[in-house]
Amino acid sequence: MRLPPAFRHRDFRVFVAGYLPSQTGEYIQHVVQNWLVWELTHSAFYLGLIGFFEFAPRFVFGPLGGVIADRVDRQKLLILTHVLSAIQAAAFAILVFTGSIQFWHIALLVIFIAIVNSVSSTAHQVLICSIVPQDSMVSALALSSATHNLTKIIGPSIGGVLLTLIGSGNCLVIHLVTILAMLAALFVIQPPPFSPPAVKGRWLRDIGEGFSHVRRNSRLLTTILMTYSNGFFGISYSQFLPFFAQEVLGVGASGYGFLVAAPGVGAVAMSSVVSIHARLRRMRRLLVGSSVVYAVSIFFFAVSHSMATSLLLLAVVGSMQMSYRVLARAIIQEECPPHLLGRAMSLFFLDRGFGSLGAVFVGSLGTLLPVPLAVAASALACGLGTWVIPKISAPRTPSA
Repeated sequence: MRLPPAFRHRDFRVFVAGYLPSQTGEYIQHVVQNWLVWELTHSAFYLGLIGFFEFAPRFVFGPLGGVIADRVDRQKLLILTHVLSAIQAAAFAILVFTGSIQFWHIALLVIFIAIVNSVSSTAHQVLICSIVPQDSMVSALALSSATHNLTKIIGPSIGGVLLTLIGSGNCLVIHLVTILAMLAALFVIQPPPFSPPAVKGRWLRDIGEGFSHVRRNSRLLTTILMTYSNGFFGISYSQFLPFFAQEVLGVGASGYGFLVAAPGVGAVAMSSVVSIHARLRRMRRLLVGSSVVYAVSIFFFAVSHSMATSLLLLAVVGSMQMSYRVLARAIIQEECPPHLLGRAMSLFFLDRGFGSLGAVFVGSLGTLLPVPLAVAASALACGLGTWVIPKISAPRTPSA
């Protein structure tokens, strides 16, 4: 068997060994979090609202996180963010064990961890770029995505079962323990020495420099705008999986865990194909194609009433989401100089912020229309955005 290029590097292997249990625990907590919201409110609007709280802080703190990732030691920054994640998980568990948990508690905890993740997600990506050479970059990004999506299989599947066996409080304790694995890995890896920028103290100017670079580069602009469209109209479907599990498919908490895990199955399968390649050709065409299939699959999931069909469609959704996000990150990495990479990556991760707005949009629409119809309409808009954005953001050829 051919060993993926990124796995030939010791620090990347250590990073993945810590990231796998940590992200698994995060998805266990995600299952508990959304299920608690559903039990407390029985409202599609509140499911959408908690999705908004989960990703909206990226709009404010995402670009700031990019500047921080370009200015400070990424290894130390990630250690700090994971300590804060452990504090959040402990507070969540205490509230559940004491029986005092309310919706507003969940909202505050979600906002707090969203701010932390706005910084850590960018630092993760930039750290990966520093521990593998350029010729292994696509492989490293695909394997990182594969690991993340493997946790989307393991975490929700385990979380749905554990939720019924040991309760939500113990699930949150498990998440707290898994964070320690990532902390251990961060203390072990040895990235290249960090060189701080010569000029400091110009935070707003640095953020503006990142925006300007993206705006001037049509390839970057098209790529990032397409991920925003996919985020706003596409990603929000996942926030309503408790509704589909309970009201459409009638499979309960354990079935909900499998619905959340299904996209991860498809993503891992696709990652195994992408990860063996050091580089990919025609990445922009692949980005458009995967985005189209992504939107079509969400549409058919929304109108499905079969658990088997829904799981299959969600697997396709996951494989296409993994594809377009890896391709987008690879394009950004190719188009950005090292001193702007953190800021460009932070702009890319705003797609999750647009996902939070989409969750509120679909949740609000779900108060007027049946929720499956609202998700289907959003999927149609996602496909339309994939067709329109490359046309409006491409550079115009001057007339003769």
